[in-house]
Amino acid sequence: MDSETKNERCGGGRAYRSRLEAFVDFIREQRRQRRTWQEIAALLRTEKGCVITFQGLHQFYRRYLKRQAKPHWEDGAVMSLPATVKPTAPVIKPVLAATPTPRSFRQPSPENIKLNDPTKL
Repeated sequence: MDSETKNERCGGGRAYRSRLEAFVDFIREQRRQRRTWQEIAALLRTEKGCVITFQGLHQFYRRYLKRQAKPHWEDGAVMSLPATVKPTAPVIKPVLAATPTPRSFRQPSPENIKLNDPTKL
């Protein structure tokens, strides 16, 4: 056997893509509406025709969010630009379904704070 053919790799092909990627916006919207994973899996089955278990749905969405935090070269077909050209597209942080809306913080007045007041024990 020739050493060149032994070390030669075969295969390749396209990267795996989940069938749930088409429904990411639907899943995110359902999670915002506080639906459970079982309810979302049932809705995907009845409304979208995508049969999936709730465990598979949860694992896909968890991995999807993790991958969005770390971009990968296969995720988009980005043309390589010369080093002198800067991309003009703004950086968009993914919106997570579990992120609560920020609340305003009301700071207490310093006049109302009495740390050594013996009457308030």
